[in-house]
Amino acid sequence: MSETESTRRGILIRKTIVFQLKLLTDGLRDLVLVPISLFASLIGLIRGGDEPERELQQVLDFGHDTEVWINLFGRHEAHHNASSAASIDSLFTHVEEVLKQQYKSSGLSKRAQEEIDEALHTAHDKAIEQAPDK
Repeated sequence: MSETESTRRGILIRKTIVFQLKLLTDGLRDLVLVPISLFASLIGLIRGGDEPERELQQVLDFGHDTEVWINLFGRHEAHHNASSAASIDSLFTHVEEVLKQQYKSSGLSKRAQEEIDEALHTAHDKAIEQAPDK
């Protein structure tokens, strides 16, 4: 397996993991917002007045802000903020950098890394050999 192919597969794995975590976060956010939005609407109906939708609008604004923060499909422009929690993407990038740093400082030798890569390559080749013909 070439280094380019290995790098591209690594990118695919990272994107898949990040997308799954974003889906989980988005789903949890939606699960929490369902009862909160109903409660906010109920408060508005009971309170009445000139702005019965005020509480629901606050929930909608919060939902929009978290939608931008989660950036599920990467359609929102990234904020270049000093905070590692400025968006879920920057948070994941920060965690990834810490993990890489820990991996590098763990003293894993280059030879050990080569052996791991070779084992993964061998496992990949065996999986291809055992795959049923199409």
